[in-house]
Amino acid sequence: MPASALIIDDHPLYRDALTQLLGTMLGEPNVRAAGSAKEGLRLVPQLSDLRLVLLDFSLPGLSGTEAIGALLGRLPGVDLIAVSASEDRLDAVAALRAGARLFISKAVTTEVMADAIRRALAGDFAGPQWITPTANGVLESNEEAPLTPRQLEILSLLHLSNKEIGLRLGVAEVTVKMHVSSVFRVLGVANRTQAMQAARRLSLGVEDVAG
Repeated sequence: MPASALIIDDHPLYRDALTQLLGTMLGEPNVRAAGSAKEGLRLVPQLSDLRLVLLDFSLPGLSGTEAIGALLGRLPGVDLIAVSASEDRLDAVAALRAGARLFISKAVTTEVMADAIRRALAGDFAGPQWITPTANGVLESNEEAPLTPRQLEILSLLHLSNKEIGLRLGVAEVTVKMHVSSVFRVLGVANRTQAMQAARRLSLGVEDVAG
């Protein structure tokens, strides 16, 4: 049974272009396209041997990292490629840390995109993870997120509630909420558990964020 792929992108023209590209590789019956993560999950039963998901990192509603987390939570073992109009390093880092195998700019040529997809279908992820039109972005696997000292302090206390953190640090609860949101964005995570796991994985100087 040939491998299949799922494309999730809310821009019809780009979605159609990717569908046509994947259709030439896998055969049209083995490719499905959706405009949202929710719609994409509904299409999964129609695909046998689902191997690859191409996901727009800027879908409406969910953040890019939330969409990646939701999809990989339902589809363990599937390789996910994030495609985006953004060439921001923080977006690339966030997508890869959330579980994407590649982060590819929508501005790359069809040939570059096709090559990346072929490698992904073959299970070859030895090359660059961040692919842009001008050059492949360099992301070190142990690259630390640029957290401020205050954000690191907040990160070390995430086992507490926002109110408890505020009392301990002598700041307003709303200020804590703002810092927590910033920490999530920088680390590319969606919740406290993921943030604490990222802190341990990245050795951000937090000895025991789980308390």
